[in-house]
Amino acid sequence: MTRLGRSVLVGTTFAVAFGVLTPAVTAGELEDIITQAREATYNATRVTKSVWGNQIEVTDQLVEHWSGGELVRTNSSWTVSGNGRLVSMGEVPSGLVFLTAKTTPEIQRYEVGSVTTVKHMHRSALRVEVMEGDLKRATLIVDERSGAVLLAETFNGQGRVFRTVSLSDFKPYRMYPEPEEMSSVPVQVIMHSDSDLLPNELAGYQIVDVFQGPGGSEQSFYSDGLFGFSVFAISKRTVIDGFADSMALVTDDGLYEMVPTAQDVRIRWADKDRNFVLVGDIPPDHLEEILADLPAPGRDSMLKIWWHKLFG
Repeated sequence: MTRLGRSVLVGTTFAVAFGVLTPAVTAGELEDIITQAREATYNATRVTKSVWGNQIEVTDQLVEHWSGGELVRTNSSWTVSGNGRLVSMGEVPSGLVFLTAKTTPEIQRYEVGSVTTVKHMHRSALRVEVMEGDLKRATLIVDERSGAVLLAETFNGQGRVFRTVSLSDFKPYRMYPEPEEMSSVPVQVIMHSDSDLLPNELAGYQIVDVFQGPGGSEQSFYSDGLFGFSVFAISKRTVIDGFADSMALVTDDGLYEMVPTAQDVRIRWADKDRNFVLVGDIPPDHLEEILADLPAPGRDSMLKIWWHKLFG
């Protein structure tokens, strides 16, 4: 058997994507806002909270953000990501470089709604609503002076907040360079390819990049210009880690294993041919639509997984 041990690059969260915002924002300029956001420079403590059903996940991280990337410190470990690169320094240092086609799709289903002036953490800020049709998909509190997003709330299909990202101890500059030992971390280069296993569009998300992995696996990254996720199509012989404490997700299409975290959600299932894993920062209502467009779980495969999980 092979083992799926490769790290995952998924869609950009609001804390990263919405870094700089021009004060005079009007409806219809969302794509320009996101483009400017990647140029933000700041350091802060970032608290991310997500709610999936009755389960609440929270993380507290030290973050340094700059043009196109960020350094995240969690306890004694850290990661540097951005511009197609991911380097992690934990118990086992590792690095990935994705040679990407960079074909991020244009934003079509979101636009900027109302923009009002507010005070947040004693700073002058703008409150920006991001709309998906008649649904308020996000609310952003943006520091007028630096352009950084101090608070971001994302809403589910019922109009309830399911993810909150807030910054504190905020300073609009970087304090530390990237760790010097990063240059000694072994890096795996992964080439862009075409997809043989997955569609070019899933529930309004366009395929951006495809990467081949070990054992004939394939990672396809999708985006709608705002949210993003990766889908892995994996051989049945591959051992998949990270789902020991999963919960059941039941949809009209079948039974899935789900591990919600503060930053993203991770889904695992299998059909008669292969295993699938989805990892992304997508809203729950989008997730159900995406799963409906993918191969459905095989009843026998998923019952075996849960039987083993429950009874050993």
